[in-house]
Amino acid sequence: MAVAVVAGFLIAGLLVVGHQSSLARRSADFTINYSAALLIREGHPEAIYKPDQLGPLMLRLSDNAIDPRLPFDAPLALALPWVPLTFLPLELAFHVWQILTLCQLVLALTLLARWLPLGRRSLPLAIGALLAFPASWAVFSEGQSSGLLLLGAVLLLGAWRRDRWWMAAVGALLLGLKPQYLPAYLILLGAQRQWRPLMAGALSAAAVGLSPLLAGGVHGLLAMVGSALEAGQGVMRHNDSLIGTVSPLLPGRSATIVGFSFWALALAALAIAAWRRQRKNAIAYAGLATAVAILLSPHALPYDTVLLAVPAWLSFVLHRMKAIPSPAPLWMAAAFALVIDLGGSFGSVAPVVVLAGLVWCGRVYLRRAPAPPTAIAA
Repeated sequence: MAVAVVAGFLIAGLLVVGHQSSLARRSADFTINYSAALLIREGHPEAIYKPDQLGPLMLRLSDNAIDPRLPFDAPLALALPWVPLTFLPLELAFHVWQILTLCQLVLALTLLARWLPLGRRSLPLAIGALLAFPASWAVFSEGQSSGLLLLGAVLLLGAWRRDRWWMAAVGALLLGLKPQYLPAYLILLGAQRQWRPLMAGALSAAAVGLSPLLAGGVHGLLAMVGSALEAGQGVMRHNDSLIGTVSPLLPGRSATIVGFSFWALALAALAIAAWRRQRKNAIAYAGLATAVAILLSPHALPYDTVLLAVPAWLSFVLHRMKAIPSPAPLWMAAAFALVIDLGGSFGSVAPVVVLAGLVWCGRVYLRRAPAPPTAIAA
């Protein structure tokens, strides 16, 4: 049954992405990053956070297809992978980026299969499941950077698994392009007392976070923070984290405050719990931490939920250890819920489904394993 469901989602995704119109491609988020990269290539990095300069360029490149008010609200480093693509026309560059994204997703799962093997047939099944996951439809349709984020998350998990500082440095460099997802992974490194990888990851993250200084110094950094907060406020109810579920119940800008409060409290609790017990229950805590990175993020739009591939893989590792029953029903339910979220009619359902599944898995794990198996032997 699971294979049939994956096949159905995969066919649906191919239809969604394959039938995307030229207008949809030109109005996608890819155009924002492409435009910012073009400004960088032409020697005007300070303009990427100025709507009066970025907006008209986006309109020209997209043939008036995109809303010029949409900001570039990420660190300057996020635009750098797009710079070589600016030598190509917009739509051709879009298709090239889709191919590169496919390679990033496949590479991420290949590395997971190498560091945390699940069996001979697990990799092709996992690749099919990830490409079938509705978040991947959004990644390919919008030309988003989520493939880089997933690759960074997997490299950080590899650093945690193998105590390699360079993996942590590269992983943080990639995942730090959207820094709200990074702290949970750094907490894992710290809880395992892996100080060199932790320091390397923190330095890489700082380099990415401070990259807006190249776009006008402190003014560029402040402009990026302002754009990010403004953009986050505007799409709060579309978040596929728990703040997206509760934000329709909150007045005004309080959703932003509540979202960051959820995030900070969750990270603090995760740090305390992981520091005390993570060395005994490392796989379980890694699954929890990587799920929390998405579920309690103050800003997590549907395409970034491809990062759930990491806790999903870890949940199957726990299943192989006989610590929990098969998590396949949980992730199939999450996929159906994400389709509802992409439709935009009922708020954010997927975070609630995933949270309920994690609570269920956690209860079973604690009941089955009074002395849970050690992680590094998993």
